[in-house]
Amino acid sequence: MVRWRTAVGSGEAHARASGVPLAEGMDAGRVRAVLALGGVPWDELEDGVQQVRLKLLEQDAKPAGKPIREPGAFVSVVASRVAIDWHRARSRDAGLRERLAARWGATPPPEHPQEHRDLALTVAAGLDELPPGQRQVLVLRYYADLPVRKIAELLDVPEGTVKSRLHAAVSALRTRLGERES
Repeated sequence: MVRWRTAVGSGEAHARASGVPLAEGMDAGRVRAVLALGGVPWDELEDGVQQVRLKLLEQDAKPAGKPIREPGAFVSVVASRVAIDWHRARSRDAGLRERLAARWGATPPPEHPQEHRDLALTVAAGLDELPPGQRQVLVLRYYADLPVRKIAELLDVPEGTVKSRLHAAVSALRTRLGERES
């Protein structure tokens, strides 16, 4: 666990002023505690810690502005905002799932037979099981119909990375669909 590196008696404000980046001085235990108290499930705490680290790195990359007097308090506020964002995303996802279930739960139009609905739900479940990076490139490639080069530019990764993620995602979905048919 990384703690603030400060000289004896100098305090956290001096650590920030002396150039110690916020992300390096972050107390991961404190961040986990704030996220857990904010209602983030235990299995998603490490993702939350990484999101906080990312936000702190973004803060460090900003041009020098008003110094942060209490970096520990600032880190706690960022962590609580990440917890709030997690809840907002969950409520958005829940609302979307409910709308989709209501739409598909009604009598389907004749152009959408039951087997197509089952396939769509299986593909959606398969997408949910994919790692975020694979899901992201698969959706951008096949649902947004973007070329590999554009996806690489958007995600700021090499084209080879996009291709390998696409290959892994398609293979995982094929396996999932193969299990469905057997």
